[in-house]
Amino acid sequence: MTAYLSADWLAEACDPASEALAAAGGSATIARVVTGTPDGELRFTARIADGTVAYEAGSAEEADLSLTDTYANAVALLTGEADPNALFMRGRTKVSGSTGVLLDLLAATRSDRYREAQAALAAAVEV
Repeated sequence: MTAYLSADWLAEACDPASEALAAAGGSATIARVVTGTPDGELRFTARIADGTVAYEAGSAEEADLSLTDTYANAVALLTGEADPNALFMRGRTKVSGSTGVLLDLLAATRSDRYREAQAALAAAVEV
């Protein structure tokens, strides 16, 4: 089993929010930063277009939206102990970039596709 947010996980990355936005027909480039992972800071980019998501290591400079979370927040999102909307509203997820993309992404986290991707990822990784 792959450790969540490790270098090995990045090779087969899945971000439930990005997957849900793609399923909803959204398009965006989203940079993610997760601090305090067992391997240190992890940066990756999700490129969402045409109903699919392509992941790559590092943060894209031209990202429409950048999200920064702690490892503890990322795990709480994965396990369903935290809600992405609540973390944003409480200032626990740091955000920069397009408000429109952020609102579309947060709306996508209310979908069945988000919950399906979240459950599949939680079953496939070790926290």
